[in-house]
Amino acid sequence: MTEPAARATEPAARIRPATVVDADAIADVHLRCWHETYGEAVPPEVYADRAARRPQQWQDLLADPGPTQTWVAVRGQEIVGFATAAAAGPGQVRPLQFQLLYVLAAEQGRGTGTHLLELAVGDAPCFLWVAETNTHAQRFYARHGFAPDGARQAGPAGWEVTEIRMVR
Repeated sequence: MTEPAARATEPAARIRPATVVDADAIADVHLRCWHETYGEAVPPEVYADRAARRPQQWQDLLADPGPTQTWVAVRGQEIVGFATAAAAGPGQVRPLQFQLLYVLAAEQGRGTGTHLLELAVGDAPCFLWVAETNTHAQRFYARHGFAPDGARQAGPAGWEVTEIRMVR
C-alpha cells in the first residue's frame, strides 16, 4: 500500500460525468467504500441488500438523472470514486444538496475527493448529510467550508446510525 505522503504527490484521478455504462462500477465502489469506512458497524443484511439492489438503482438514476448530476473519478481504467449533487427543491436549507462522495481508501490523499467536490458543487451554497460517526468525512467537509447546523436524521434503513447535516 502506498504511504499517504507519497500518494499526495501523485496526480488526482481524471474526473468526468458518469454515464449509464458506469452503473455497475459505481455500485461496486459505493459498496467497497462502505466496507472500508464502516466495516462491521453495518449489519451484513444491509450490505447484502445494497449489493443486490444498488446496480439497478444506479442504472435507473444514470438513465434518467433528473436534477441529479453524477461525476466519476477514474484512474487508469478503474472508477475509484464518485460524487452526486442535485437541486434540493423548495423549503430546503440550501438550494443544492451534495448527496454522495465516496473515494476508495487507496485513492484518498491524492486530491480526488476535493476535485469531485469542486466539480459537483463548486463553491455554491449547499448542504449534505454525513454519518455522525464518520469524523474523517466531517473533517474533510469542514476543510471545504461546511459546518454542522444542528440538524440530525436517521441514517439508511436497516442500519442504526444518525446523520448530521452540514451546510455552507
